[in-house]
Amino acid sequence: MLVFKKNIYFVDWENGDELEAGLPGRDHEDPKPIAYNFIHSTLLSDRKLFNEIHQTDPAKGWEQLKIFFPHATRFGNLLHLDTLSMNLLAGFSDRGRWFSMNNYHLCYLYDSLLDRVEEYSYSETDRRLEMFPEMLAQPIDFNQFLNEYFFSTTFLVAAERFNRMTPREKSQLGKLDHAYFGAILPTPAATTIVDPTLGKVINAVEPTGAEMALECCAEDPYLK
Repeated sequence: MLVFKKNIYFVDWENGDELEAGLPGRDHEDPKPIAYNFIHSTLLSDRKLFNEIHQTDPAKGWEQLKIFFPHATRFGNLLHLDTLSMNLLAGFSDRGRWFSMNNYHLCYLYDSLLDRVEEYSYSETDRRLEMFPEMLAQPIDFNQFLNEYFFSTTFLVAAERFNRMTPREKSQLGKLDHAYFGAILPTPAATTIVDPTLGKVINAVEPTGAEMALECCAEDPYLK
């Protein structure tokens, strides 16, 4: 299971769980995508995309990747992105362990989810209802979703700006009150540590095999 700012493993639309009664945050006037369904369907769609790209001309496939993953293709090639995709889906589906994501995973996921939102936004009503029934065909507020579930999107910071920052300024990027959202409050020492993958993503450095792997959490991150 993947660790986000909020636990996404409460509701499973695709397995037929009852959603209308007692769904937390259900608002017909301002509907939101069910995070589990949104992320799961996006990761599954990506696997189909990579299978298709592997069967097409490499140059054409690369151009497609740059359209679907405009930020992630700055640091990764087809193999890198395919590996991130497989690792994320495997971690998402593993119900026995929790996995934390670094900035390579988050940047990839940002691009992937944004592309899914754009597909939804340009679709007709019937297709929208098929993709995310809980949205009632209304627009998805992607920024609201990011604020609710992503700890930070600092991997989008321009390299020129990031590289001019002091270590202290970098350590303060994207700081939020994680405890408020149900995650473990970082220790004082941890708040001064910058994930080393942040600078690498921003500066378009290729990930290593270890950096593409998910990190297994020693305990449930949502236990207070």
